[in-house]
Amino acid sequence: MEHYIEFPKLFGGIRLNVGREAFVLPEFLGIGPISVRWYGIIIAVAIIIALILATRQAEKFKIREEDLLDMFLIALPVSVVFSRLFYVVFKFDDFKNDLIRILYIWEGGVAIYGAVIGAVLSVFIFSRIRKINMWTLCDFACVYLTLAQAIGRWGNFFNQELYGTVTDLPWGMTGSIIRAEMGSDQLVHPTFLYESLWNLLAFFILLSIRKRNRVPGRVFASYLLLYSFARFMLEFLRVDDFQSANDVRYNQVVAAVLFIGALIFLIVSVIVEKTGKKTPVYDTPSAYADILKKLDEEESGELEANSHDTGTVLTDNGYSDEAAEPVIDTGSDKPEEPAEAAEAAGSQDEDAGSDKFGFSDNAE
Repeated sequence: MEHYIEFPKLFGGIRLNVGREAFVLPEFLGIGPISVRWYGIIIAVAIIIALILATRQAEKFKIREEDLLDMFLIALPVSVVFSRLFYVVFKFDDFKNDLIRILYIWEGGVAIYGAVIGAVLSVFIFSRIRKINMWTLCDFACVYLTLAQAIGRWGNFFNQELYGTVTDLPWGMTGSIIRAEMGSDQLVHPTFLYESLWNLLAFFILLSIRKRNRVPGRVFASYLLLYSFARFMLEFLRVDDFQSANDVRYNQVVAAVLFIGALIFLIVSVIVEKTGKKTPVYDTPSAYADILKKLDEEESGELEANSHDTGTVLTDNGYSDEAAEPVIDTGSDKPEEPAEAAEAAGSQDEDAGSDKFGFSDNAE
């Protein structure tokens, strides 16, 4: 059977003679031949690109490269397992009579939301073990997850799967497998392309949000919001059978729940950020406020005052360890005695102490 993918109305007609299989590895040491599919190649490329970009940016966000790689090595297999389990749970009737087929993941049947659940669970456990903030990792990594999804959707293109309903639009597509499954030459929506383009846009949006984000979890919530919105809308076009007997599409329900949850989180985070800022204690200047300001300046070593009456250099606590005797002004008709000067200085300190604790008549 000849394999091809075709866009009959686009630019006068585009036809690609490609199928699911990229090439076949010959038999070696009794193993093989092994069929290598485009889907696997594209997923591998998506992961490699996302990982390279992430490792180059990790240091800027105070994430160690070794922690990022270790997290990836744990999260990737867990995500694959959960993506399969998510599908199997909702489609268990297809596997209950032949449970071994649950392991045949190469036959298809994975769900992106299962992968997200597995990834978040992995990050949670990993962050607890390494004592790293979980939201720091989620906010950082979800940006590259979006890019990987944008690239990975092209694997569905070569598999000719997850396409949409019939359409007359200029970019409507068909192919050898699509025609065989539909039994007609009608064109369908390339929903893989819609999701890929949306994820690419979301990637740049999340990059912008991450640059100025100061709220833990906000970038990850934005990812859930953006992707869930697109997925909810695309489920109206998709014709795959991942749905209940009552035509309730599982991914659409999950997308709606996550969208609402992410939206509530983002709204609350904005409100808290705006109302949680510190406000001045006093709206108008007061004597007490001036005293506090002066005391702060003295405690920080910014104020040094010389007492012309006693010659004492004020220190942080208002006294000098060095001044042994007061300086007497010989030009004065009535020189002040040392005892009287000390008594006057003590009286001034008592007044300042009263103001410090808020008992001054001038305090508001």
